[in-house]
This record gives sequence, structure tokens and C-alpha cells, in this order.
Amino acid sequence: MQRQTPIFIVTSSRPRVGKTLVARALTEYFLALRKPVAAFDVNPDEFKLIDYLPGYTAAASINDIRGEMALFDQLVVGDQAPKVVDLSHMLFEKFFVLMQQLNFAREAHRRGVAPMVLFVADPDERARHGYAMLADKFPDLALVPVLNEAVPQISRYGGNFPPTRRGGPPVVIPALSPVLRSVIEKRTFSFLDYAAKTADGTTELYGWIRRTFVTFRDLEVRLLLGEMPKLPPAPTIPPVGASDSIASVLDPPGAPTPRRSWGRR
Repeated sequence: MQRQTPIFIVTSSRPRVGKTLVARALTEYFLALRKPVAAFDVNPDEFKLIDYLPGYTAAASINDIRGEMALFDQLVVGDQAPKVVDLSHMLFEKFFVLMQQLNFAREAHRRGVAPMVLFVADPDERARHGYAMLADKFPDLALVPVLNEAVPQISRYGGNFPPTRRGGPPVVIPALSPVLRSVIEKRTFSFLDYAAKTADGTTELYGWIRRTFVTFRDLEVRLLLGEMPKLPPAPTIPPVGASDSIASVLDPPGAPTPRRSWGRR
């Protein structure tokens, strides 16, 4: 089985839903696993992910043909290195139109690249339409709704984002208290550094990191299972009758005599 190259496209058709936070935590998750992750910040005029992880993030643009090809050429490289795309709501529709026009899914499959879209949900009707559009135009894409507890009224709008065949059910990102949100929004803050330095595994922030990283591991498994090859059909074994001996079943008439590889006794 060819080793796959996972790509996680974190996006939404609505602003301020925690998209960059998910992309940032996902990038640090792969760093925790010591994997050579590459992240792409696709946010026009306000690069955010690159501000937090400048050593692992490249600013990308799809505002012209040169930028489009540069980004998609990198995404389709089958190098087994995980890739995370932080895609702005302003470029949501354009990105997926390009993805369809370039027949990205077919080329990705050929090269062993496995994309998954993490759609961060929102109660606004435009979010529901954006998610439905992806599910309709890309039925074979691993599409997963992300319910951010920091966005209120999950119970009211969660049903607008049903599970998909390849992506599975929604995942939940826990909310943080306002004080901790102000801490993690500092440009110098690192989830990994915090987890490595804290001696108390019962803190709210440590629990958030642990729960979120477990969610990311689940997404990795979903992606892996979705790309598993189908097993060949099992051979048909003839039924054993009352008059059959073990030898006649193991060596049916017409079967070739196995060659012995050991010496004569």
C-alpha cells in the first residue's frame, strides 16, 4: 500500500469561527509527532497563521494564475509530509472552483495525496449553504464538520452539517475561558511549549490541548481508513461432506503436488 500524504484544508464560508485556531493547533499536533508538516496561510491582506508559526508556514495567494499554480503544485506533492491549509472565507468559493477545474482530486489520488476538508460551522445560513455545496460538488471528498464550542448555540445549528460518507460525523473543538483565549492569542504562545513546561496535567488549557489532539488523531484514522484499498474477494472453499477426509479437502483432485524443499530423510 502506498503511503499517503495527508492534506487538511481548514476553512469556512463565514468569518470569525475559529478557523485559524484549528489550523494552528493541527500544525502543532503534527510537530508534536515530529512530522515535517508544512502549513499554508491563504488569507488575503491579513496573514494570521504565519504570525503564530512563521517557521512552518508559507503565505499563499490565489489572486493570480502564478499564485494558484504555486499553491496547488505544492499541495499535490506526494512526499508523505502532512500539509495544513488555513483558507479564508473570502477565498472559499474561488479555491474550490479551482480545485474542481484542475481536477485536483484525480491528480491527488494518483500521487497518493489524501485531502480532508475541515469545515468550521456557524449558525449563519451562509455556512449551511457553503457546506452543502461542498458535499454536493465533491461527494468523494473527506468532508468533516467542525463544531467550535466557542461559537454559541451548537445544539441549534449542528444538524445543518450532517455526516458525510468519507468524512464521518462532526468533531467538536472545546471552548476556552476568555482569560485563556487572551493567552493563546499572543503571537509568542505555543501549545507544545506550554504542554512541555507545565507540571500540572489538570489545568483547563492542558485539558483543551489533550482533547483537541485526540480529535486530530481520530481525523487521521478516518483519512487512513478512507484511503485503504479494498480487499480482494476471499477464495471459495468447497463444503465438506460426511464422506470427505481432511486430505481430500486440502488436496482436491487435480491440484498440483507441492514440491518439497527439504532433503530426503
